[in-house]
Amino acid sequence: MKKSIYVSLVAFLILLGCSKSDEVSVLNPDENQLKSASGNGSVSWYTSGGYYVPLVCDGVQVDFVFGWPVEWHIIDHYKNGQLVWTIYNTTGSLTNRHTGEIFKIQESDRLIWTQEDYSFHANLVGDKGSHYILSGRFDPISFEVFVENAVCPNGPKNQE
Repeated sequence: MKKSIYVSLVAFLILLGCSKSDEVSVLNPDENQLKSASGNGSVSWYTSGGYYVPLVCDGVQVDFVFGWPVEWHIIDHYKNGQLVWTIYNTTGSLTNRHTGEIFKIQESDRLIWTQEDYSFHANLVGDKGSHYILSGRFDPISFEVFVENAVCPNGPKNQE
């Protein structure tokens, strides 16, 4: 169940990152042109969309939060015209489906295209005192997400 949720989330993020409509409205259109095949450097752009993440505490999914819209700051880095790595920084507000608690999310994802390595770190802080820290990796070949660390210093037991 957790794997399918994470796979759906990551697939959604990747597809969301392919949208050109939002970036044109935020950036100068002249800045949207990618460099030539011999180009090196980074392209920074913004988009927004929905977000869903399960809340994990002591290795067990205890709930989930969702939100619309959240902001995505995306940095694509090119070397010799090839995409080498991408950084996704996510910020916004999410809502717990059961308690109504509002969470602020700060997430940073790193995708190294040449190594097919996707790692993430999310920090969720709720307005009622809950706090979750999630990190792990995504395998783009098998489409599996692995939560390697899930910490809930003020998790669901403090919501009662």
